[in-house]
Amino acid sequence: MAAACLALTGCAEESKGTAPAPAPAPAAQTPAPIRAEPASPDAARPVEVLRVSARKVRGDAELTRMAGPALLARAADPVAIEVQTQEPLGSLERSSSPEIYLNGERVGDTWAVPPDRLFVFLPDTASFKDTTEVTVAWLGNEAQTRSTRPATLTRQMLP
Repeated sequence: MAAACLALTGCAEESKGTAPAPAPAPAAQTPAPIRAEPASPDAARPVEVLRVSARKVRGDAELTRMAGPALLARAADPVAIEVQTQEPLGSLERSSSPEIYLNGERVGDTWAVPPDRLFVFLPDTASFKDTTEVTVAWLGNEAQTRSTRPATLTRQMLP
């Protein structure tokens, strides 16, 4: 048995001398840099208004559908305020939405129609002043996204 141990030990020592060198460690991979896309919600910038108009809802199939039966049932002469933005609105698939503000007040839910149109529906024009300031901002981030150059909607522009 001692001979067997010597034989095994000798073999083990011989294999130590001929063992291949350990392979070098794999190179560490550098992760790709993370970049915020310009249209991402993180890249907040003002939504500038290109033009604003007011239209009667009744008689326009698209506006009637968007206004909905609840407004049409309670409003004698509903009106739609339409805003076209200078730049496309970008992705609307987020937890916020662009909203139309009249004289700094959010007046209702705004419909966004890609790429650059917004609509808000009102029961009538009675609350309008001679001149109404129209701005747009993303709900929840108004301070950074509110229009810096408001558009003007005058009483003469109302239907």
